Amino acid sequence: MLANFSEIRNAARSVTGTCAVVPMGHDTASLEALLEASDSGLAGSIIVGSREEVIKSLAILERELPDNILVINCEDPTEAALKAVSLVSSGEGSMLMKGLLKTSIFQKAILDKDVGLRTGRVLSHVAVVHVPKQNRLVAITDGGMNIRPDKEQAIQIAENAAGIILKLGADRARIALLAAVEVVNEKMPETVLWDIIAREGIDGADVAGPLAVDGAMDAEAAALKNITGPVAGNANVLVTHDIACGNIFAKGFMYMTDTEAGGLIAGASAPVVMLSRSDTALTKLNSLALGAVVAGRK
Repeated sequence: MLANFSEIRNAARSVTGTCAVVPMGHDTASLEALLEASDSGLAGSIIVGSREEVIKSLAILERELPDNILVINCEDPTEAALKAVSLVSSGEGSMLMKGLLKTSIFQKAILDKDVGLRTGRVLSHVAVVHVPKQNRLVAITDGGMNIRPDKEQAIQIAENAAGIILKLGADRARIALLAAVEVVNEKMPETVLWDIIAREGIDGADVAGPLAVDGAMDAEAAALKNITGPVAGNANVLVTHDIACGNIFAKGFMYMTDTEAGGLIAGASAPVVMLSRSDTALTKLNSLALGAVVAGRK
């Protein structure tokens, strides 16, 4: 199991032929991330966007375009999104990254019935964070896509995150369904749902819930609470019951600690990187490295 993002970046460099395809990736924020990925030996890229705007952004960054970043000139965001997705679905690109276009246009292209990356699964955001205290990687989901998932959606969200953690070398996914308490309380609907899912189980993974964060992440806390089983104190997938909890939890790691993080949208036929302008350069690089590893490991 890869233990941190330094190891993920190293693993990404060993994956040959990685190519991120970026619709409307001509803005300085997107281009800076792609240049860093190129400089670091992580990935090449194809920008489907305005060639004129790429030239302007390069001038601002005081850079020239390296040989492994290509530009397909396209001025229309919808056309660019569909072209970028088709390049990934045809195998010319290994992962998709969102550039300067509306999320609705980006997601509609991903789900396009002709060229899209649909698999029939729920799309969900997975934030991978390094936990310094235990020096391990943990996947937190879903803080970016599904507002308040039902039972079947929650199971697929957990499975999506489990797939990523397995690609990072985990021997098994250990899924903690997070709540404030470890007992079922009718006034806390998530505890009822988590109890049902935990009792039914998730194929190919260990799952426990409801669990509070301490019981999921810390072996000593789990022992004090008499929580037993393979997930207790040893979870590597943390599932929250709504988008607010997932978003706050993941961003709390990113902006209130020194931990490294990266994120992907999972559930499509290829990794999807959807960066925010507020993401640090390192988070952007980590997300591209994460996508390279997930795309390159079967």
